[in-house]
Amino acid sequence: MRLAFLLSVISLFGMAAVSQADESVEQSLRKMAAELLPGQTLDSVSPSPVAGLYQLAYGTRLFYITADGRHLISGDMYDLQQDTNLSEEWRSGARQSIVEAKKNSMIVYPAKGKAKHTVTVFTDIDCTYCRKMHSGIKEINDLGITVRYLAFPRAGNPSPSYDKLAKVWCAADRNEAMTRAKNEEQIKSNVCKDNPVADHLALGIALGVNATPTLILEDGTLVPGYLPPQRLAQELDKMKTAKR
Repeated sequence: MRLAFLLSVISLFGMAAVSQADESVEQSLRKMAAELLPGQTLDSVSPSPVAGLYQLAYGTRLFYITADGRHLISGDMYDLQQDTNLSEEWRSGARQSIVEAKKNSMIVYPAKGKAKHTVTVFTDIDCTYCRKMHSGIKEINDLGITVRYLAFPRAGNPSPSYDKLAKVWCAADRNEAMTRAKNEEQIKSNVCKDNPVADHLALGIALGVNATPTLILEDGTLVPGYLPPQRLAQELDKMKTAKR
């Protein structure tokens, strides 16, 4: 019993020492990162899945660095035994958290009944396939899919596309305004100062969005392009089954 107690105490001291060592390395790497990438916001420093390597996270950008700060790796890390892209898994989780933080500024079309899937869509008023997707919004909702819109004016800010999206987000009934705008109807000019369009655009760029529509799935997976409602439901079901 004494031996077991001593071993447990030694183990606890060992874990504490490792934790302190990690904290010391992380603090050192934060200082190095500030010198390497001045002006960039470092979100986190943490041990990577590989011993001796740490990961530096800037939004959804990920770098790997040795504990001494001498070697930096830019690229994806794979687990060959599990056939898994560990970097993309991390990015998906980061996307999911970042996008979820914007949920209160989204325009939401809820699924009919209990939602089987929720997709967040970066959309543009002047995008042909965005309009096509929205024309099938009722069918998408009937298939058990909730659609949440974020604004992504591809022409940038300022632009007519930006103004159209701002009018939609400033409307008293955003859902109705979105549908009317996608049908090329005129929306009452009302560009409120606190609209989130510029914020959504910056978010999309940071997440690597470069086309519309671009979907962010519940787990943070990024899927660019348009799919007809039935095909969309099939692909979402397939992805969900594959991740179980």
